[in-house]
Amino acid sequence: MISLPDVVRRSTLPTQGKRVSGTLPGTLSDQGGGLERVPDTASFVWFFVGIILLIYGVLILATGIYEFSNPPATVLASLHPALWWGALLIILGGIYVFVHLPRKS
Repeated sequence: MISLPDVVRRSTLPTQGKRVSGTLPGTLSDQGGGLERVPDTASFVWFFVGIILLIYGVLILATGIYEFSNPPATVLASLHPALWWGALLIILGGIYVFVHLPRKS
C-alpha cells in the first residue's frame, strides 16, 4: 500500500518538459520541444448543450405552431411566446453547435 508521503513525493517530481497528466485542458504543453494545445474537453460539453438547446427549441417551436390553431386560454397568448422562445433556443443552440463543433486538428 502506498502511504501519503509516497504520493506527495511522486507528485512533486520534476517533469523535465514532459506532459503531466494533470495539465489543464485548453492550456499549452511543451511536449516534444514545441508548444502544442491540449484538447479542451469542456468544448465537448458545450457542443452537447447546443444539441439539447436545438432539440428543446424545435419542440417548443412546434408547440407554438400548434397553438396558432388551438390558442391557449392565457392572458398573453396573443404574443405567442412559444414561437419566440422556440426560435431563440434554435438560434442559440445552432451557435453553440457551430462554435464548439468537434474538429480534427
